[in-house]
Amino acid sequence: MQNINLFRRLASIFYDGVLVVAIVIITSLPFYSFNVEESFLLKLTMQLYFYLIIQYFFVWFWVNSTATLGMKSWKIKIVDINGNNISYKKAIVRFNASILSLSIFGLGFLISLFRKDKKCLHDIISRTQLIKI
Repeated sequence: MQNINLFRRLASIFYDGVLVVAIVIITSLPFYSFNVEESFLLKLTMQLYFYLIIQYFFVWFWVNSTATLGMKSWKIKIVDINGNNISYKKAIVRFNASILSLSIFGLGFLISLFRKDKKCLHDIISRTQLIKI
């Protein structure tokens, strides 16, 4: 199993980012009839709604087809450390850990440059790995 380098990882994230933006735009339509700026509760609800939609997108693809559409384009597959498909629990942990990896100025991703196995922080936390197919 060949681990994935940071460039290939970021390229697949860019592809998936385009899809996620399109999904968020389409799923935001119910909120257009409300004045979101005036209600803190509505803002919070909307943010939670988008978070859950984006999480669902990644978790569903990771568990059911072992790769998102962007990952498939770059011939990447996600597996656990034993080479098996990941569970919903691992996928949810990985998604949330990847937000942490990104939110600390991308340092969670940059550590892959210094590791022999090319794993990012969220791979380590969730005990998963990206491999080339």
